[in-house]
Amino acid sequence: MAKDFLNVIERALMMGLSDKINSAVTGDIYVHGQFPAGEDMKFPSLIVQQVSSGFEEKFHGDNITFGSSSTQSSGEVYGMNFQVHIIVDKDTEITIGSDVYKQRRLVNWLMLNIANSIMEIDWSVYEEEELEILERHLASWRDVGYIEAVQWYGATADFEIYFLNKR
Repeated sequence: MAKDFLNVIERALMMGLSDKINSAVTGDIYVHGQFPAGEDMKFPSLIVQQVSSGFEEKFHGDNITFGSSSTQSSGEVYGMNFQVHIIVDKDTEITIGSDVYKQRRLVNWLMLNIANSIMEIDWSVYEEEELEILERHLASWRDVGYIEAVQWYGATADFEIYFLNKR
């Protein structure tokens, strides 16, 4: 039976992102694993949403060597796709260093620093089981803008994470 890699990676991604981003700001950036109910929404919010997963690459004979072990097992490269949503309301202010960021400037700062944070996560800090992340990619930022009806600024990123799935 395969280990619970999907949940391990999802939790590690949320914790790693929260730790990195919140260590750089004065105030709180709220990280969620799903869209919070309207009355529970706090700003700025980052929503980490797993949107797909599946086999990326099968190996000839299904044999893989995991980490530093010389033992061969059956497995494959497995991939997960995440969307990371940024939502900032018009009144949110976050202090970064001695500067105050808000609205579109805050969204721009978050976009760059979320991408950097995900690429720099040390998975060994958050892993609960043996885990080998092979690649991570930011596919794109999209839907960058402002929704006037609710006075929210936001953006959405598509991230891909590939890992060795040992069965």
